[in-house]
Amino acid sequence: MKLAITTPIRGCSTEDLKSLASLSEQGGFYGIFSPEVPIYSAISNAQVMAEATKKIKVGTWITNIYMREPIMCAAEALTVQELSEGRMILGLGVSHKPINDIFKIDMGDPYEKTRDYVTKVKSYADGSSSQLIIKRDLIPFDIHIAGLTTKTASLAGELADGIMPYLASRIHLAKLYKSAIAAGASKDFELTAGIPVFLSDDVDAALKAARVGIGRQANRPFYKRVLRNSGFEDVVDKIDSGIPAEEALTEELLNEVCLYGKAQDCRKTLDSYYNNGTTLPILTPFNVGPQSPLDMMNQLLQLLD
Repeated sequence: MKLAITTPIRGCSTEDLKSLASLSEQGGFYGIFSPEVPIYSAISNAQVMAEATKKIKVGTWITNIYMREPIMCAAEALTVQELSEGRMILGLGVSHKPINDIFKIDMGDPYEKTRDYVTKVKSYADGSSSQLIIKRDLIPFDIHIAGLTTKTASLAGELADGIMPYLASRIHLAKLYKSAIAAGASKDFELTAGIPVFLSDDVDAALKAARVGIGRQANRPFYKRVLRNSGFEDVVDKIDSGIPAEEALTEELLNEVCLYGKAQDCRKTLDSYYNNGTTLPILTPFNVGPQSPLDMMNQLLQLLD
Protein backbone atom coordinates (compact mmCIF):
# COMPACT_ATOMS: atom_id res chain seq x y z
CA MET A 1 0.00 0.00 0.00
CA LYS A 2 1.24 3.46 -0.94
CA LEU A 3 1.41 6.30 1.56
CA ALA A 4 2.61 9.87 0.97
CA ILE A 5 3.07 12.98 3.06
CA THR A 6 3.31 16.73 2.59
CA THR A 7 5.78 19.11 4.08
CA PRO A 8 4.37 21.50 6.73
CA ILE A 9 1.49 23.49 5.31
CA ARG A 10 2.96 26.84 6.38
CA GLY A 11 6.32 26.15 4.80
CA CYS A 12 9.80 25.42 6.13
CA SER A 13 13.46 26.05 5.30
CA THR A 14 15.22 24.42 2.37
CA GLU A 15 17.43 22.54 4.82
CA ASP A 16 14.32 21.13 6.49
CA LEU A 17 12.92 20.24 3.05
CA LYS A 18 16.04 18.23 2.27
CA SER A 19 15.97 16.47 5.64
CA LEU A 20 12.24 15.69 5.43
CA ALA A 21 12.56 14.33 1.89
CA SER A 22 15.55 12.17 2.80
CA LEU A 23 13.87 10.80 5.93
CA SER A 24 10.67 10.13 3.94
CA GLU A 25 12.60 8.10 1.41
CA GLN A 26 14.53 6.19 4.05
CA GLY A 27 11.35 5.51 6.00
CA GLY A 28 9.49 4.03 3.04
CA PHE A 29 6.97 6.69 2.04
CA TYR A 30 5.87 6.57 -1.59
CA GLY A 31 5.97 10.33 -2.11
CA ILE A 32 6.46 13.72 -0.52
CA PHE A 33 4.58 16.80 -1.73
CA SER A 34 4.88 20.50 -1.04
CA PRO A 35 1.89 22.75 -0.35
CA GLU A 36 1.97 26.24 -1.85
CA VAL A 37 1.32 29.11 0.51
CA PRO A 38 2.75 32.49 -0.51
CA ILE A 39 5.67 33.19 -0.27
CA TYR A 40 6.71 29.56 -0.91
CA SER A 41 6.77 27.94 -4.37
CA ALA A 42 5.61 24.33 -4.41
CA ILE A 43 7.47 23.57 -7.67
CA SER A 44 10.72 25.04 -6.34
CA ASN A 45 10.28 23.01 -3.17
CA ALA A 46 9.73 19.87 -5.24
CA GLN A 47 13.04 20.53 -6.97
CA VAL A 48 14.83 20.86 -3.63
CA MET A 49 13.33 17.56 -2.49
CA ALA A 50 14.20 15.85 -5.77
CA GLU A 51 17.83 16.84 -5.36
CA ALA A 52 17.91 15.28 -1.88
CA THR A 53 16.43 11.91 -2.94
CA LYS A 54 16.81 9.12 -5.47
CA LYS A 55 13.59 7.08 -5.61
CA ILE A 56 10.68 8.72 -3.81
CA LYS A 57 8.03 10.62 -5.79
CA VAL A 58 8.13 14.40 -5.36
CA GLY A 59 5.50 16.92 -6.28
CA THR A 60 3.14 19.77 -5.52
CA TRP A 61 0.04 19.77 -3.33
CA ILE A 62 -1.04 22.01 -4.96
CA THR A 63 0.31 24.63 -7.38
CA ASN A 64 -2.03 27.63 -7.73
CA ILE A 65 -2.99 27.92 -11.41
CA TYR A 66 -3.62 31.66 -11.11
CA MET A 67 -0.05 32.47 -10.08
CA ARG A 68 1.82 31.07 -13.11
CA GLU A 69 1.34 31.12 -16.84
CA PRO A 70 0.77 27.54 -18.07
CA ILE A 71 3.93 27.60 -20.19
CA MET A 72 6.14 28.44 -17.19
CA CYS A 73 4.37 25.93 -14.99
CA ALA A 74 5.04 23.22 -17.57
CA ALA A 75 8.65 24.34 -18.04
CA GLU A 76 9.41 24.33 -14.31
CA ALA A 77 7.70 20.97 -13.75
CA LEU A 78 9.63 19.47 -16.68
CA THR A 79 12.88 20.58 -15.06
CA VAL A 80 11.95 18.74 -11.87
CA GLN A 81 10.88 15.76 -13.98
CA GLU A 82 14.27 15.70 -15.69
CA LEU A 83 16.24 16.27 -12.51
CA SER A 84 14.34 13.55 -10.64
CA GLU A 85 14.48 11.12 -13.57
CA GLY A 86 10.71 10.84 -13.85
CA ARG A 87 9.52 11.23 -10.27
CA MET A 88 7.55 14.48 -10.56
CA ILE A 89 3.79 14.71 -9.85
CA LEU A 90 2.23 18.09 -10.56
CA GLY A 91 -0.81 18.85 -8.43
CA LEU A 92 -2.81 21.76 -9.83
CA GLY A 93 -5.66 23.68 -8.25
CA VAL A 94 -7.35 27.04 -7.82
CA SER A 95 -6.38 27.60 -4.17
CA HIS A 96 -8.95 29.66 -2.22
CA LYS A 97 -10.78 32.90 -2.91
CA PRO A 98 -9.62 34.59 0.35
CA ILE A 99 -6.00 33.93 -0.66
CA ASN A 100 -6.46 34.97 -4.28
CA ASP A 101 -8.34 38.09 -3.20
CA ILE A 102 -5.24 39.27 -1.32
CA PHE A 103 -3.40 39.39 -4.64
CA LYS A 104 -6.39 40.87 -6.49
CA ILE A 105 -6.78 37.74 -8.61
CA ASP A 106 -10.10 37.42 -10.43
CA MET A 107 -10.84 33.68 -10.34
CA GLY A 108 -13.55 33.83 -13.02
CA ASP A 109 -15.06 30.38 -13.47
CA PRO A 110 -12.64 28.09 -11.56
CA TYR A 111 -13.87 24.98 -13.37
CA GLU A 112 -13.31 26.38 -16.85
CA LYS A 113 -10.05 28.00 -15.79
CA THR A 114 -8.83 24.60 -14.58
CA ARG A 115 -9.88 22.88 -17.79
CA ASP A 116 -8.06 25.43 -19.93
CA TYR A 117 -4.96 25.48 -17.72
CA VAL A 118 -4.53 21.71 -17.49
CA THR A 119 -5.09 21.33 -21.24
CA LYS A 120 -2.37 23.88 -21.97
CA VAL A 121 0.12 22.47 -19.46
CA LYS A 122 -0.30 19.00 -20.96
CA SER A 123 0.24 20.30 -24.49
CA TYR A 124 3.40 22.14 -23.47
CA ALA A 125 4.72 19.17 -21.53
CA ASP A 126 4.18 16.58 -24.28
CA GLY A 127 5.26 18.96 -27.06
CA SER A 128 1.94 18.91 -28.92
CA SER A 129 1.30 22.66 -28.62
CA SER A 130 1.66 24.58 -31.87
CA GLN A 131 3.05 27.50 -29.85
CA LEU A 132 6.27 25.66 -29.05
CA ILE A 133 9.47 26.34 -30.98
CA ILE A 134 11.36 23.49 -29.32
CA LYS A 135 10.30 20.32 -27.53
CA ARG A 136 11.95 18.77 -24.49
CA ASP A 137 12.50 15.07 -24.99
CA LEU A 138 11.13 13.92 -21.63
CA ILE A 139 8.42 11.58 -20.41
CA PRO A 140 5.58 13.89 -19.31
CA PHE A 141 4.96 14.15 -15.58
CA ASP A 142 1.69 13.02 -14.02
CA ILE A 143 -0.91 15.72 -13.35
CA HIS A 144 -3.38 15.59 -10.47
CA ILE A 145 -6.23 18.06 -10.10
CA ALA A 146 -7.30 19.36 -6.71
CA GLY A 147 -11.01 18.61 -6.53
CA LEU A 148 -13.72 18.55 -3.91
CA THR A 149 -16.84 18.05 -6.06
CA THR A 150 -18.06 15.33 -8.42
CA LYS A 151 -17.96 17.86 -11.26
CA THR A 152 -14.25 18.51 -10.74
CA ALA A 153 -13.66 14.79 -10.27
CA SER A 154 -15.17 14.23 -13.72
CA LEU A 155 -12.77 16.82 -15.13
CA ALA A 156 -9.86 15.02 -13.47
CA GLY A 157 -11.04 11.71 -14.91
CA GLU A 158 -11.17 13.27 -18.37
CA LEU A 159 -7.89 15.18 -18.36
CA ALA A 160 -5.62 14.12 -15.51
CA ASP A 161 -3.85 11.17 -13.92
CA GLY A 162 -5.35 11.65 -10.47
CA ILE A 163 -7.37 13.82 -8.13
CA MET A 164 -6.33 15.53 -4.89
CA PRO A 165 -9.28 16.08 -2.55
CA TYR A 166 -8.92 17.23 1.07
CA LEU A 167 -11.14 17.04 4.17
CA ALA A 168 -13.44 14.60 2.38
CA SER A 169 -15.24 11.75 4.11
CA ARG A 170 -14.57 8.26 2.85
CA ILE A 171 -18.09 8.05 1.42
CA HIS A 172 -17.55 11.31 -0.50
CA LEU A 173 -14.17 10.06 -1.75
CA ALA A 174 -15.92 7.04 -3.24
CA LYS A 175 -18.35 9.36 -5.05
CA LEU A 176 -15.44 11.38 -6.46
CA TYR A 177 -13.76 8.24 -7.75
CA LYS A 178 -17.00 7.02 -9.35
CA SER A 179 -17.37 10.35 -11.17
CA ALA A 180 -13.77 10.21 -12.41
CA ILE A 181 -14.19 6.68 -13.74
CA ALA A 182 -17.46 7.59 -15.45
CA ALA A 183 -15.63 10.43 -17.23
CA GLY A 184 -13.05 8.06 -18.67
CA ALA A 185 -10.32 7.80 -16.04
CA SER A 186 -7.80 5.02 -16.66
CA LYS A 187 -7.40 1.97 -14.43
CA ASP A 188 -4.23 3.62 -13.05
CA PHE A 189 -6.09 6.78 -12.01
CA GLU A 190 -4.88 7.90 -8.58
CA LEU A 191 -7.51 8.62 -5.95
CA THR A 192 -5.54 10.47 -3.32
CA ALA A 193 -6.99 11.56 0.01
CA GLY A 194 -5.53 14.60 1.71
CA ILE A 195 -5.70 13.92 5.44
CA PRO A 196 -4.65 16.44 8.10
CA VAL A 197 -2.65 14.74 10.85
CA PHE A 198 -2.11 15.77 14.47
CA LEU A 199 0.09 13.12 16.08
CA SER A 200 1.15 13.09 19.71
CA ASP A 201 1.20 10.72 22.66
CA ASP A 202 -0.79 13.43 24.45
CA VAL A 203 -4.21 12.63 22.96
CA ASP A 204 -5.97 15.58 24.59
CA ALA A 205 -3.39 18.00 23.19
CA ALA A 206 -3.73 16.37 19.76
CA LEU A 207 -7.52 16.73 19.85
CA LYS A 208 -7.22 20.39 20.83
CA ALA A 209 -4.74 21.01 18.01
CA ALA A 210 -7.09 19.27 15.56
CA ARG A 211 -9.99 21.50 16.60
CA VAL A 212 -7.90 24.61 16.05
CA GLY A 213 -6.29 23.44 12.81
CA ILE A 214 -9.42 22.07 11.14
CA GLY A 215 -11.41 24.96 12.56
CA ARG A 216 -9.30 27.49 10.69
CA GLN A 217 -9.74 25.60 7.45
CA ALA A 218 -13.46 24.99 7.95
CA ASN A 219 -14.09 28.72 7.54
CA ARG A 220 -13.00 28.64 3.89
CA PRO A 221 -15.86 28.41 1.36
CA PHE A 222 -14.46 25.44 -0.60
CA TYR A 223 -13.88 23.43 2.57
CA LYS A 224 -17.35 24.27 3.84
CA ARG A 225 -18.66 22.79 0.60
CA VAL A 226 -16.70 19.55 0.94
CA LEU A 227 -17.80 19.19 4.57
CA ARG A 228 -21.41 19.62 3.48
CA ASN A 229 -20.91 17.05 0.74
CA SER A 230 -19.35 14.75 3.33
CA GLY A 231 -22.49 14.78 5.46
CA PHE A 232 -21.68 17.50 7.98
CA GLU A 233 -24.23 20.12 6.96
CA ASP A 234 -25.19 20.69 10.60
CA VAL A 235 -21.64 21.63 11.52
CA VAL A 236 -21.31 24.05 8.61
CA ASP A 237 -24.68 25.60 9.48
CA LYS A 238 -23.41 26.27 13.00
CA ILE A 239 -20.26 27.91 11.64
CA ASP A 240 -22.35 30.04 9.28
CA SER A 241 -24.54 31.09 12.21
CA GLY A 242 -21.53 32.60 13.96
CA ILE A 243 -20.43 29.79 16.26
CA PRO A 244 -16.60 29.60 16.23
CA ALA A 245 -15.55 26.74 13.98
CA GLU A 246 -13.39 25.01 16.57
CA GLU A 247 -16.42 24.87 18.87
CA ALA A 248 -18.79 23.73 16.13
CA LEU A 249 -16.61 20.80 15.05
CA THR A 250 -17.78 17.46 16.40
CA GLU A 251 -15.58 14.50 17.28
CA GLU A 252 -17.52 12.55 14.65
CA LEU A 253 -16.33 15.01 12.00
CA LEU A 254 -12.75 15.02 13.27
CA ASN A 255 -12.66 11.22 13.37
CA GLU A 256 -13.88 11.16 9.76
CA VAL A 257 -11.62 13.71 8.08
CA CYS A 258 -8.36 13.72 10.06
CA LEU A 259 -6.02 11.65 12.20
CA TYR A 260 -5.20 12.74 15.74
CA GLY A 261 -3.63 11.18 18.79
CA LYS A 262 -1.08 8.37 19.05
CA ALA A 263 0.35 7.09 15.78
CA GLN A 264 -0.37 3.45 16.56
CA ASP A 265 -4.02 4.28 17.30
CA CYS A 266 -4.38 6.16 14.00
CA ARG A 267 -3.20 3.26 11.86
CA LYS A 268 -6.58 1.50 11.88
CA THR A 269 -8.33 4.65 10.67
CA LEU A 270 -5.72 5.08 7.96
CA ASP A 271 -6.27 1.49 6.80
CA SER A 272 -9.98 2.24 6.33
CA TYR A 273 -9.13 4.68 3.53
CA TYR A 274 -7.55 1.90 1.48
CA ASN A 275 -10.53 -0.32 2.18
CA ASN A 276 -12.79 2.38 0.76
CA GLY A 277 -10.91 2.71 -2.54
CA THR A 278 -8.29 5.36 -1.83
CA THR A 279 -5.08 4.49 -3.67
CA LEU A 280 -2.81 7.12 -2.11
CA PRO A 281 -3.50 8.79 1.24
CA ILE A 282 -1.49 12.02 1.52
CA LEU A 283 -0.87 12.98 5.13
CA THR A 284 -0.51 16.67 5.98
CA PRO A 285 1.21 17.15 9.36
CA PHE A 286 0.24 19.85 11.82
CA ASN A 287 2.21 20.55 14.95
CA VAL A 288 0.84 19.61 18.34
CA GLY A 289 2.34 22.10 20.76
CA PRO A 290 5.93 23.07 19.99
CA GLN A 291 6.67 20.24 17.54
CA SER A 292 9.23 21.12 14.86
CA PRO A 293 9.02 19.84 11.27
CA LEU A 294 11.42 17.02 12.18
CA ASP A 295 9.39 16.18 15.30
CA MET A 296 6.31 15.83 13.10
CA MET A 297 8.24 13.63 10.67
CA ASN A 298 9.29 11.30 13.47
CA GLN A 299 5.63 10.94 14.43
CA LEU A 300 4.65 10.21 10.81
CA LEU A 301 7.31 7.55 10.48
CA GLN A 302 5.63 5.64 13.32
CA LEU A 303 2.65 5.06 11.01
CA LEU A 304 4.90 2.89 8.86
CA ASP A 305 6.00 0.63 11.71
